[in-house]
Amino acid sequence: MSDINQHERAAIGWDVLTRVAKDNGLIRYGELGRQIGIHHRPIRFVLGHIQDYCLQNQLPPLTILVVNQSGLPGEGFIAWDVDNIEDGLKQVCNYNWNNLDNPFSFAKGGLTENEIINELLENPDNAKDTYSKIKVRGTAQPIFRKALLRAYDFKCAFCGFSFEIGLQASHIVPWSKATKKERLDVRNGILLCATHHRLFDDRWLTINDDYTINYDDQDEKEGVYSKYDSLLTTSLHGKKITLPIDKKHRPKKIYVTRHREGFEE
Repeated sequence: MSDINQHERAAIGWDVLTRVAKDNGLIRYGELGRQIGIHHRPIRFVLGHIQDYCLQNQLPPLTILVVNQSGLPGEGFIAWDVDNIEDGLKQVCNYNWNNLDNPFSFAKGGLTENEIINELLENPDNAKDTYSKIKVRGTAQPIFRKALLRAYDFKCAFCGFSFEIGLQASHIVPWSKATKKERLDVRNGILLCATHHRLFDDRWLTINDDYTINYDDQDEKEGVYSKYDSLLTTSLHGKKITLPIDKKHRPKKIYVTRHREGFEE
């Protein structure tokens, strides 16, 4: 099903389900399929995207509204305890979905997630234009991560950890401090394992202009043993990060400098 744009279908499905929620209703799989324009069987792929988005962004379980003939969600529904459906339905129907942009709106014109990732990798200077197509943070961040996975060959730039589930997209200039262009600029990102991402965000680890790693334990300066010492491989200090092969994906030094110098609150 690689030739099918499930995000485009999810964009339609999102609009349908939020309308159903507003009307305090439920919808059968067959009816949802009819409104999207597909058979009810592949609906699970569409619902999977919507369910994942709600889980990742701690939203009420919107897909709880899609039920089978028994009046319950299908087997793929994992976003809520099925033994307590009523409370889940209340949360969904009481939530103001009008305050949220459709997270899959970028696909309404047929644009695919992979096409957006390719844009980010092929034309980093156009990141602002790409961001304007997505806008929604909960959608932009997973796409940014997928772009970094490819740029860094699915390995932590600090330690080489290569289990995809444990790899995260770290912004050098944080999302909250970044411009629209910087938020999706792959040169403002580094692929890191969860541990080194945390240390990098907290600035225990920074990067020098020559792309070597600097470990700065402020507690150690005061003679206090840091809780992070046991989490850091001592050989990381002074080691050069593993850079993307394609030079246009490598961290911009202006971003690295801003991270090293800190950010005003």
